[in-house]
Parts: sequence; structure tokens; C-alpha cells
Amino acid sequence: MIEVYYLSNTSSGRTAIKWLENHNLQFIERKITKKNPIKIDEIKKMLIHAENGFDDLINTRTKKFKELGINENECSTEYLIKVFIKYPSVIKLPIIIDEKKLVVGFNKREVRCFLSKEYRRTQLLNNGEYCFKD
Repeated sequence: MIEVYYLSNTSSGRTAIKWLENHNLQFIERKITKKNPIKIDEIKKMLIHAENGFDDLINTRTKKFKELGINENECSTEYLIKVFIKYPSVIKLPIIIDEKKLVVGFNKREVRCFLSKEYRRTQLLNNGEYCFKD
């Protein structure tokens, strides 16, 4: 099952959800809030799927990340997980994940990996949305 992690105040999360709905994909919304923060096991699941670990998940451009003065290469996994839980704005969101794939941020080209191969062949090729270079 596809899960979408997002903060309610970001348009990219809403865009990702709308895209999944428009492509008739079943998914679970996981809005991260102060009352319902991200959990340790959710972060670990993301890390397992992230090709470059925390480097794929940390949004170094946020004001909060800069205020914290973190050098992610010198921090323990446990510390960075605590930072994610306390300051979810330092996570690149939305995160779209299933049993095999993880997409960080919303990018139409990348999120297509959640569509079936058959759908991509018929719909996207017919609509001219997919380009192949020979």
C-alpha cells in the first residue's frame, strides 16, 4: 500500500495526494502534526528505502535546519531521528512510499513509478507524456 507523508501547510503534499487520486491509486494519507508526530518506525522504514539514507530525507534549506546548526555527517542516527520527530519541517516532504519504492518530494516524472507498467505504456504513451530517446 502506498503511504503519503506530508505536512498540512505544504502545497506539494496536497499536489501529491491529488495526483494519486487522479490516477486511481489507493493510498494512506499520513499528515504529520504536533498531535500526531512522525514515529520512529516510520522514519526507519523511510531510511531502509532511501538510497542515500538521511541525505535523501533532510531538507537542509529550511530555516529550522540552519538554526539547529546540524552537520548530519557527524550526528548519530538516534539524534537525527529525534530531530525529525521534534522538527518535522526538516524532512523533505511529501514522502511517498510503498513496500519497494520511495519518492521524496513531488516530481511527476518520479512519482510515476507507482503506476503499473501497463498503465504507463497505454495511458502515458498515448497522451504524449512519456518520451523515449532511441
